[in-house]
Amino acid sequence: MTAAAHTPAVHQRLGRGATRKVMRGAVLLLPLMVTFWLIQFAFQTMDGLLQPIISAIAGHEIPGLSFAIIIVALFIVGALSSSLLFRTPGYLIERGIIAMPGVGAVYSTTKKLLPGSDPGARAPTGFDTVVRIEYPRKGVWSVGFLMSFIEDEAGSKVGVVYMPSTPMPQSGWLVQLPVDDIEVTDWSSAQAMQYIVSAGVSCPDTMTMSALESPA
Repeated sequence: MTAAAHTPAVHQRLGRGATRKVMRGAVLLLPLMVTFWLIQFAFQTMDGLLQPIISAIAGHEIPGLSFAIIIVALFIVGALSSSLLFRTPGYLIERGIIAMPGVGAVYSTTKKLLPGSDPGARAPTGFDTVVRIEYPRKGVWSVGFLMSFIEDEAGSKVGVVYMPSTPMPQSGWLVQLPVDDIEVTDWSSAQAMQYIVSAGVSCPDTMTMSALESPA
């Protein structure tokens, strides 16, 4: 009877031990699997863009060639963009794209979302500025990104803050709140994304806040 009484306890201990080991393995391998999946997705997407053209010229697809051509093209464009000779033609090309109906709106919106895309802006927005707000209730703080400013009917500026959801930051929610209620952190965009995706496991040890300056 004693052995029978101890049997469930032994099974439970073995089950709990196996569960812990599986969870540890998942914690170690899941980031690697997600990284591999993202790299594979990016490679397959980029490699498939020019394959129809390559196939038409060479008579068959050449795996990896489209990806290599795009990487080289991005390098050349990046190198030319820092050249004084290219700045004026590049500016004219960009203005032409912006002037195109439909295409210009998508291009402008996408560019604003990229960190550092507008270094001349008086108040960095988009994913440049990581902020902290007291949300969803007093005493509870959330990390987000200052996306833009809106002027209300009283002439006061309010900040538009996007708070990505964990662990999938491509979805989230927007809130508008007074500039005085927004604190600017010293975290970079990459650090904030690591914090969000990892559910707080990976983040800087400290966070320094400063007041948000309202744009003129």
